[in-house]
Amino acid sequence: MDDSPAATPVKRFDVGDVRRPRIDHRLRRLPRLLARALTVVWRAAPRHFLVAGCLQVITGVGLAVQVLVAQRVLSRIIAGGDGGDFGDVLPSLALLMAVGFVITVGRAVLGEVQRVLSEMVARYAISSVLDVAAEVDLIAYEDPDFANRLQRAQLNAVLRPVQMTNGLLGIVGGLIAVVGVGAALLALSPLFLAVVLVGGIPAVIAANRSSRLFHAFAVEQTEPDRRRFYLFELLSRREFSAEMRSFGVTGFLRSQHDRLYLDRIAHLRSVIRRRLRLTLAGQLLTTGITFVGLTLLVWQVTSGRISAATGGAAAGAMVLLAGRLASTSSEARQLYEASLFLEDFTEFVDALPGIVAQHAGRSPAPAAFSRLAVDRVGFTYPNRSRPALSGVSLEIGAGEVVALVGENGSGKTTLAKLLAGLYEPGEGTITWDGVDIASYEPARMRASMAVVFQDFVRYHFSARENIALGRPERHDDVDAIEGAARAAGAHEFILELDDGYDTRLGPHFLGGTDLSIGQWQRMALARALFRDCPFIILDEPTAALDARAERALFDDIRSILPGRAVLLISHRFANVRSADRIYVLSGGHVVERGDHQELMTLGGLYAELFALQASSFLDLSDEPSRLR
Repeated sequence: MDDSPAATPVKRFDVGDVRRPRIDHRLRRLPRLLARALTVVWRAAPRHFLVAGCLQVITGVGLAVQVLVAQRVLSRIIAGGDGGDFGDVLPSLALLMAVGFVITVGRAVLGEVQRVLSEMVARYAISSVLDVAAEVDLIAYEDPDFANRLQRAQLNAVLRPVQMTNGLLGIVGGLIAVVGVGAALLALSPLFLAVVLVGGIPAVIAANRSSRLFHAFAVEQTEPDRRRFYLFELLSRREFSAEMRSFGVTGFLRSQHDRLYLDRIAHLRSVIRRRLRLTLAGQLLTTGITFVGLTLLVWQVTSGRISAATGGAAAGAMVLLAGRLASTSSEARQLYEASLFLEDFTEFVDALPGIVAQHAGRSPAPAAFSRLAVDRVGFTYPNRSRPALSGVSLEIGAGEVVALVGENGSGKTTLAKLLAGLYEPGEGTITWDGVDIASYEPARMRASMAVVFQDFVRYHFSARENIALGRPERHDDVDAIEGAARAAGAHEFILELDDGYDTRLGPHFLGGTDLSIGQWQRMALARALFRDCPFIILDEPTAALDARAERALFDDIRSILPGRAVLLISHRFANVRSADRIYVLSGGHVVERGDHQELMTLGGLYAELFALQASSFLDLSDEPSRLR
């Protein structure tokens, strides 16, 4: 191994950085939550938010004007008595109607603006979640807690922006209306303004506690909901339908799905009952206080302490103000509740700077390398105590074809992900020409390699796009796309499709044409070849190919990938005999290394398994892939 000093280890973003911290639910956090909600909405759609805010101001001020104009109309009617001049009242009445018309139109326009605003906020929120999901280290996806956090962030990015936006705008408009109507009531009778304000406090407290109850319920249901969604996929996805029916497990899985849903509903009913009790208690107190205020107002009018016009206007203002306070309280509860859920979103997306910072200052990966070295590498998956790999060392040189073999579960795919920079070793180093790959910027390092995994993706795009995704920036290089297809043995069957390379693949969309699993695998190989990079990892690249095509691919691998470093991973030992060097993995350790002849002469695990496979027409390790 190379004795040159390794680069200083770079701390990578940890799964714990996106785990949910303890949340303080106290109401004093509301100003900070409001500020964060405002920031999200402003960043998503500043112009639409300003328009919506102006409309809220117009409707809020209009309500205050209505109260004052109504008091003026009442005063003139009462002062005029039976002989009053209708002409004196008509201008004020017309103004009252005009203000009402403006408020009605303003609310209608506001509703439409809010629809667009909500969609723009949702787009911004979902985009932010995708930013984190795309940048976080792959190891995070091995952690169930991260999966819970991601699901809550994803769901709340879709559901909460509407609630948050409407609540925020409702509070803005409500506060303007409360201030305007309150000022009008203050001019009429300060005492009754105090009564109405005090009456709104119980409803606010009840709304706060109600929101906390529902948020706690939603967090508690995250894991059961994920299990229910998983069961729904098993029961509804095309790729699972054949096995579900052949084993007759549909009814069994459906019962589990229904039980989880019934449990959710039962818990929800319990939460709803508690929320209703809180709401009822708050509204009873608020109604009681308002009733006392109105009774006091009537007494003052009947006893002659205030005029009938003032009392009528004050009564109308009290009812209107109480209604606006109740509406604003409801909007505040809606926003507070949304903010609790929004925090699942914001705490998730706030991790992005930490992810980006870990890559800052890293050097770009070289366009090529002479030697890749793995030195005593170990790796353990989250929530597992037993290492998947331990003390693994190997070398791959440019132009070499190196094979990695072993039984299922020996750690082959895990090592492939480490070599591809998708996982970080828990111990040891992986170097390119003596430089630790952890010192390279990950995205640019991965641009220098291509990987075909066992569970490759079947993109439901056109055949041309399927291959072009290997190097999207070269998607218009038609000759290179067809050349990769030819090398992978896909060109002939693509030409037989209805629209050739323009045929949409897969049954997911209208007009799509599905392929056999072997043809899909050839598309994956073509995609890797089109990437045209110095290091290729082929993880069971021929599991779905027929024996003749499989053998031809392995025999031609050097001519298909000239000058490149190639790592072949397989459990079919007969196919890797021509490799320059073979490493045998067992239990996460490299137990043997050498070329085919050396390993056969050694008479160890490789020789034993090779002889076992050679003597079987259809061995057990081969059976699953052939049955597909």
